Amino acid sequence: MKMAVQQLEQHLTQSLAPIYFISGDETLLVQEAVDLVRSSAQKKGFSERIRITAESNAEWGKSLYANAHSFSLFAEQRILELDLRNAKFNQANTDILQSYAENPIANTLLLIYSGKLETKTTQSKWCKAIDKNGITLPIWPVTIEQLPQWIMQRAKKSKLSLTTQAASRLAQYVEGNLLAAAQEIEKLSLLQSWDESTLEEWIADQTHFDIFQLVDAVLSGNNKRSLHILKNLFAEGIEPTLILWVLTRELTTMAEIHQHTQQGVALSTLFTQFRIWEKRQALVRGFLKRSTPKLCWDALLHAAQVDRMIKGVEVGHVRDELERLVLSLTTEPRP
Repeated sequence: MKMAVQQLEQHLTQSLAPIYFISGDETLLVQEAVDLVRSSAQKKGFSERIRITAESNAEWGKSLYANAHSFSLFAEQRILELDLRNAKFNQANTDILQSYAENPIANTLLLIYSGKLETKTTQSKWCKAIDKNGITLPIWPVTIEQLPQWIMQRAKKSKLSLTTQAASRLAQYVEGNLLAAAQEIEKLSLLQSWDESTLEEWIADQTHFDIFQLVDAVLSGNNKRSLHILKNLFAEGIEPTLILWVLTRELTTMAEIHQHTQQGVALSTLFTQFRIWEKRQALVRGFLKRSTPKLCWDALLHAAQVDRMIKGVEVGHVRDELERLVLSLTTEPRP
């Protein structure tokens, strides 16, 4: 059955379904839903966890089958996690997934997560089988209009009191980015109550370099500043996974905008479609002018290589490769 993400926490206090399929482009919300299902299952005795990543395994269906039917030496109840981000949905893989969904394995919880699904995919037999015997959670983006309310609700969970005006100001500051909003709320939760004026002071006092400043420096083509911010992020202990995710998300957006502009779509339309705030539009225009679709796609391939290094699938120095990635995006191409 389909379920709204807002219902998930209450549902998990009552029961566990044999399958959960969480999908969407809001990485923060998808990850938090995955964490919630996983922790709830572990509290109920699902102590063994097996993770299958489709991106590094073209035959992920066979891996799912093998793990689902293998005897566990460590625990009676297991969590099988199937990461379908960037997965190839070929017939062989989806047939195995459909077969599993039609007959879930006892004492096993299958936790699947992916990016946003196309309508055609949601109407496939394997998706319908999951929907019939498990829980499907499509996670939708938080719109610019919804963001202040989302910030207030999240702040409340952190026992932080924000005025409506302060929440709106914070929404403007993070420019629609949920991860940035969540990070700021976490910092603010160490204190008590904030109004718009004190929040303004807080924002003005944020002198450390953060990930989103790195993105802006990259878009502006400033390689010295970009490398300086990257160095500071490493010094602050920011996980490379997080840095790579933000860069990859921005690159994907730029590549898609390039593609649409080549098809004749106006930038003003694309800015609305991709939720690019007015404050950042000049920055994005500049990047699009000095870059090419090939530059973006080559950088995404490089980012995928760095991701494999982080996961230990490929040998390499993650920090060096992140620096190379940043330089490739900020160095003026030779004529």
